[in-house]
Amino acid sequence: MKTLTDLLAPAMFGWRKSADRKLPPAGLRGVQRRFAPLVGAVLALPFATGLFPAAGGTVITSNLPSNTAIINIDARADGAASYNGDQSLWYHPFNTGGTLLQYTVQAGTYGFRVINPSDAVRLFPALTAAQTNQIYTAWTYNSPWIEDYLVFDSAAATNSSLAQIFDGDPEWPPYGNATDAYSATVTNGTYDQIRVGPLGRDSTNIVYSYTFTNAETLIFVVPDYALGDNAGGVSVVISPVSAAPLLAASPGADKVTFQWSTNYPGFILSQTTNLQNAIWSDVTAPQPVVVNDHFSVALPLDSTANRFFRLHKP
Repeated sequence: MKTLTDLLAPAMFGWRKSADRKLPPAGLRGVQRRFAPLVGAVLALPFATGLFPAAGGTVITSNLPSNTAIINIDARADGAASYNGDQSLWYHPFNTGGTLLQYTVQAGTYGFRVINPSDAVRLFPALTAAQTNQIYTAWTYNSPWIEDYLVFDSAAATNSSLAQIFDGDPEWPPYGNATDAYSATVTNGTYDQIRVGPLGRDSTNIVYSYTFTNAETLIFVVPDYALGDNAGGVSVVISPVSAAPLLAASPGADKVTFQWSTNYPGFILSQTTNLQNAIWSDVTAPQPVVVNDHFSVALPLDSTANRFFRLHKP
């Protein structure tokens, strides 16, 4: 039998407030405001009643560069138990099977980006089939598909007053299937964004990295508490932010091939014809391909003008 929490979950979670996207129509926002105080007071959470099977996400660390991990958040098992009135702040991360999805980062600055299986293979060709089979494309909370996820400090597991540190990929609106949701986050450039600040998901402070002054154990969940109608999940790459990789150029008879290490995903090759007051433009075709452990781009030789190249990370 469904609890009151289950019955209200689709109306509540289906329309959440997002600071960087337009809100749903006013009538639908009214549903959220009407039910928020009541849902926030419900204590009989379904995961505590045995309605969900024991499940959970996974953490991939092997066959990846140093201090890099892929966190695979299972939307059917990894959630947060409560939230404030407009769902901008979430609390009490949980796992339906009792084992929280955690990963410890060392002190340093890290980037966080969502990834799907095909991009994971492209960026990290050493991954095995068993590993890529763990990677999700997107998750759904009834029918819409999204990529949004939450990151907590491990202390939030026992301290219900601690909200998320940040949420990742604040994409809006939802999409009709997992492939469209992932494609949109890449096209719109939100795949590596994280939203930080005391306002939580109401914040307009969008950044591309987060610095940890000490080693810290993190918990990863989706922003949902009634997981019974969920499917899929979201996979997040955590990697250290470092200096730009070395760009190597190998000239041939009619082309020059540029290569850089796959240890530096997210970098883009750009070019200019003049280094004084340079205007750089990204090389959009051809797209990089992975050759062994390097990204590779082959461009035709141009005898009509000098061209200069660099790598940058947007």
